[in-house]
Amino acid sequence: MRAREYAAKLTVNLDQLRKIERAQREVYDKGLVKPSDTKLLTALGAVASVLGLVFVASTPAGVVAGVTGIVASITPSAKDALESMVKAGYWELGYMEDYLVDNPRINRMEIELPFIEYNVNGETIRFITGKGIILRVHNGSGWIPVD
Repeated sequence: MRAREYAAKLTVNLDQLRKIERAQREVYDKGLVKPSDTKLLTALGAVASVLGLVFVASTPAGVVAGVTGIVASITPSAKDALESMVKAGYWELGYMEDYLVDNPRINRMEIELPFIEYNVNGETIRFITGKGIILRVHNGSGWIPVD
């Protein structure tokens, strides 16, 4: 198993951001804290349209397999660290959601997020690990840089 950390850009609207946030939370709850492949598979079905954006694996079954492979391959202390990072990523996405909700004229935003990516048995999966940066936002007039 290999792991690496990096930042990557995503362009999302409010609906996509909410689904990404939910997917990350479901992985935390049902994949790491109280693992249940069946419950995680069902939960990810509701947000399947965004799985490839955040996890690289683009199907609920692919995400479940990736999470299961990681959990089986890492030490308890590494699992605790991963849980903490995944929770931080989920939590920080809420602030980006708030930004879009508070600014209804903005219909999309380009964000840069921190990720940890694992390669387990030839399969790749990644998780958002913390606070991202809003790079620019889009409204009816075009893209606007955010300072």
